[in-house]
Amino acid sequence: MSPKTVRPGAKPAQQMENSLDLRALQRTPGFMLRLAQLKFFEGFYEEFAALGLTPATYAIFAVIRDNPGVPPSSLASLLRLRLPNLIKILNELESSGFIKRNRSKSDRRAVELVLTPKGAKLIAEGARLTEPYNRKMLAPLTEAEQRTLLELLNRMLPF
Repeated sequence: MSPKTVRPGAKPAQQMENSLDLRALQRTPGFMLRLAQLKFFEGFYEEFAALGLTPATYAIFAVIRDNPGVPPSSLASLLRLRLPNLIKILNELESSGFIKRNRSKSDRRAVELVLTPKGAKLIAEGARLTEPYNRKMLAPLTEAEQRTLLELLNRMLPF
């Protein structure tokens, strides 16, 4: 049976989804936040694909841009990434010429991350796409609701 074939008497998937009772899940913040995250990530991949940025690499670039010299361990903690996973991404970004690892002048054992000019250019291009992307994704909300949403999320997730 091909994926588009519907058995006699079966409802098409979209019709089935629209008829399901999701009220309990709609009152579950974690579930709704997860669906919102997925919606934002799907849109992100479409909008930022030409730059080769993923949500994770965009966040890494933005944090390094705004905090030159940030240590990898702080970056991993902030972005809730396992350090070995982050190191793998950092290796790729460094070999592509986007970031550089420097030894700390105050503690020669520590590593600090900085953007190269190539990395700074890429995050600048990504930043130009960010506002139009956010405006598109938050279009169902009024401007006041958008501000409230961000205020509430920042209150829930203090840094």
